Amino acid sequence: MLSLMIDAIGAGDPYTTITESTFVARFLLDPHTDTVESTANVDAFVDLSDGATWALTIFTVDEVARLLARWKETGEVANGSYFWAADQLIVPEPGLAAMTAAIRELVRSGDITTVGIRCDDPD
Repeated sequence: MLSLMIDAIGAGDPYTTITESTFVARFLLDPHTDTVESTANVDAFVDLSDGATWALTIFTVDEVARLLARWKETGEVANGSYFWAADQLIVPEPGLAAMTAAIRELVRSGDITTVGIRCDDPD
């Protein structure tokens, strides 16, 4: 299990922040349902040292299956016949440790620029 350095959340700050040497990841956890260990569907912003910020929506494999099954029942998204998100990242297990490990590799490889959506003005 990975050990994470989670920054303290300030009053009114909606993010759970993880700071590493090459990036800062800000996760928008639902305070009523998500925990650091169990979150399976979360929006995240990754701040790089060059000033760029990249947005990701991170899901677990099980969360995608759960959503497809729910949509099949509700009739949404063509009865759950597909799943997509422009900034989607799928990880094998829940929790910020697995999500941070994936972000770490995206930053290391440079793939963050392909997977994420840039949030700041590059000019």
